[in-house]
Amino acid sequence: MNSYLFNYILRMIKGVIGIVLIMIGPMLIVIPVDDTVLLKNICLRIFGVVCILMGVNLVHRQFHPNQYKK
Repeated sequence: MNSYLFNYILRMIKGVIGIVLIMIGPMLIVIPVDDTVLLKNICLRIFGVVCILMGVNLVHRQFHPNQYKK
């Protein structure tokens, strides 16, 4: 019983982390730091896209866990 509860809580935490990453990603893409710092803007946008992709992957694993079990 305790392992079932632990797995459920862990799945909820992973889902929340995934949703947070999906919400933070667009903010990093849209917010420019400064027009003179081109490299930092590019790095922030790449990091924003990576955050979105990681968040989508985490949330997708929560709703379709059987696709990831081999």
